[in-house]
Amino acid sequence: LQKGAKPTLLSTIKVQLKKVDEKHSRYTLQVSADDRNIEKKDKNLDEPVQFYTGKDPVLYELVVNVIEKNKVSGYLSTPKNVATAQ
Repeated sequence: LQKGAKPTLLSTIKVQLKKVDEKHSRYTLQVSADDRNIEKKDKNLDEPVQFYTGKDPVLYELVVNVIEKNKVSGYLSTPKNVATAQ
């Protein structure tokens, strides 16, 4: 994810990077799902960010394992039985 970029669609959610603190290995994300915006503030490197979304709430987990200047990367763990947005 790039800081300042438009929200990125991952599975059925949108994720946008708001702030990066490379020195202290922290970042802030905005997660948009089910017409709700959730801000996850000051998350640490390799800290699982968990949230529920969907008609029948299912758990998503986002983990960032690389923090660079104005950029983070990692992975999103999604449930196997969830249909992706078309």
